[in-house]
Amino acid sequence: MPIPVPTTIATGFADAVGSDYRQLTDQLYVADAGANNIVTLTGHTHLKTVVGTGYHNPSDIELSNDGIHAYVTENPGTLLRLSLTNLNRAAATVVASGFNGIDQVALDEAHGFAYICEFTASQIQRVTLASGIKKVVAGVFAPRGIIVTSDGRFLYVSSDAGTITRIDLSNNTSIVIASGLNGPRHLTFADAGESVILFPQPNPTGTVFKVDLTATPAKVSAIAGPTAFAPYSVNVLSPNQILITDATSIQEVDLSASLISATGPILLAIGFVPNDSVHLPAGFADTTMDPTYFFQVKDTPFGGTLPLMINWQSARAMGANFYQVFINGVMVTSPFSDYLWSVPLNVFELQTTVPVSGFYPLRSAGQIWLNNWLGLLLDTTGQPNALNNISVRLFATQSAATEIGHGTDPGRFANLMIDNTLPTAIIEQIFQQPGNVPINTCAIVITGAPTFTFEVTASAPAHLLAWSLTAYWGDNQSKAVASDSYANHITPTRIWVGISAVQIPPPGPTPWNATISGDPTSTHCAHTFFLYAWDRVINGWGYIHGPASYSKSITIML
Repeated sequence: MPIPVPTTIATGFADAVGSDYRQLTDQLYVADAGANNIVTLTGHTHLKTVVGTGYHNPSDIELSNDGIHAYVTENPGTLLRLSLTNLNRAAATVVASGFNGIDQVALDEAHGFAYICEFTASQIQRVTLASGIKKVVAGVFAPRGIIVTSDGRFLYVSSDAGTITRIDLSNNTSIVIASGLNGPRHLTFADAGESVILFPQPNPTGTVFKVDLTATPAKVSAIAGPTAFAPYSVNVLSPNQILITDATSIQEVDLSASLISATGPILLAIGFVPNDSVHLPAGFADTTMDPTYFFQVKDTPFGGTLPLMINWQSARAMGANFYQVFINGVMVTSPFSDYLWSVPLNVFELQTTVPVSGFYPLRSAGQIWLNNWLGLLLDTTGQPNALNNISVRLFATQSAATEIGHGTDPGRFANLMIDNTLPTAIIEQIFQQPGNVPINTCAIVITGAPTFTFEVTASAPAHLLAWSLTAYWGDNQSKAVASDSYANHITPTRIWVGISAVQIPPPGPTPWNATISGDPTSTHCAHTFFLYAWDRVINGWGYIHGPASYSKSITIML
């Protein structure tokens, strides 16, 4: 199928190179190196206006996020900051100078940096916007185009070597993601998700390409051409409409499909736990490698009813209208409920989704659900307490013959460790020390020392989280006896069963002393000892079993 051919919407440029589009005012700002000026072109009415003069070979213009400023580069090597209300060179502030052949500039205003392509020096310079301090951060042969990700971590750089390179600024590593190109010029992201890069290439025929970063390896494909002579930069008007800045003209092209392709796994998460190899190692949830994430769990199995989160956007983009869910190869057919916003009633209404022969309908675009990604509440009762496979299959219609891909495709399944067993807590015996004298329930201790040990069982079949034993007496008085947690027993197996019929507190054991300085009731009162044991089982939204508990009381009158 032929690719769309651009249409010329403005002419009269001397040597247009860098450009940037401001959606708020529908204006394309163009650096015309041949005319030494800055020109705006209204995207939909094609009105062309010279808005800045007096430059020396301007190579790029980038608009700041504040909607007030613009940054302009000019050759041989100056970075300028200007107000959009006065883009004449005479009104510019020099941010930094002394560069050796500037091409595109990328802004990371959140961190206060600009990144400059020095094609003559074959390097990337970082400029601190507040001070103008420069630092070389990478060497790239004859770099032409550059963009920076919104988190400020990665740079993508095009070069005259026919490559696009991704540079990880956090560890100073780089990888070529596209090669065999022929003079790729300025880069731009096609979408807010930064999953697609656009760039023009002048040789052998002017063509606009996209790089799909969601594919492995990244996929490069032509989307528009032939362009006018010497295309240099591309800007996105809408998901299926772009503007191309050529040497002497601006061209527009309507694409046959959206630039923005929904991406990501189909099975997004189990509740709050993302479905990827980092967060679900060996079937256990582990979110601790992201310490600021609000849902912190470590080596936790799953159990109870699991909320499966489905990527509706990506599924719809693939042409799916229905999905099925399987656990260990068995189709799930249970209904589930969630709240859907009613526009006429201005309230949430409880809606039950009932599958037909196992086919659940995809949620429709534009609907507002309280739990937007929820695709099933999966009851794991009766499933083996072991590794279980959960998979999602997509279909165009309610027919197996219309399946799109397969449930074994990456991102459509999760292997989860299921554990629906419960923890156990028992205070088996209280002993007075020294002498290891058994003290029966409700006994009154009137002689000897106020020191005690406790034989307890605080365990789970495999995945205990923690246990604690605490004494309570008198007027809201309490004192810890002993406790322990999985954090002290982490191993590659992720198994910790706790303790069974063990005397505590450890080590030795060292007896627990009831005496509290300044509190005479600590050794003249009834004492109740509460033992709690928690396991690590979650449903993706939280721990589900609560603590197993056990209490035993004696009276201490010493």
